[in-house]
Amino acid sequence: MKIQIGIVLAMLAVSFSRMDAQTSTLSGWVSDESCGRAHIKPGKESCVAKCLRGGASVGHPEWLPQRMVLVSDDGNTTWIVENPDTLIHQAGQHVLVDARSGKQANSVHILQLRSK
Repeated sequence: MKIQIGIVLAMLAVSFSRMDAQTSTLSGWVSDESCGRAHIKPGKESCVAKCLRGGASVGHPEWLPQRMVLVSDDGNTTWIVENPDTLIHQAGQHVLVDARSGKQANSVHILQLRSK
């Protein structure tokens, strides 16, 4: 009986982990948490890069580095990017990515950058 309960619990754990790991394709703008949707237009790449690095690189050490976010095309949804190294060269750019829900609410884990 104990073995059967263990098997059922293991099967449930596998089922729930697969539900969390669903992949979706997202289209949006790579920005920083502070500016977010204010930078969802072409030409803001350098500002996003500075905000991601922090102000020390431009003579303002009081400006803290910001977390990377992905802003939906319509600007209504913002996701925190859990693994920003995957998109660091796309700061301020429009991207198409494969992602799954992150560990925290409103966060995503980028699996793959797709070509446009």
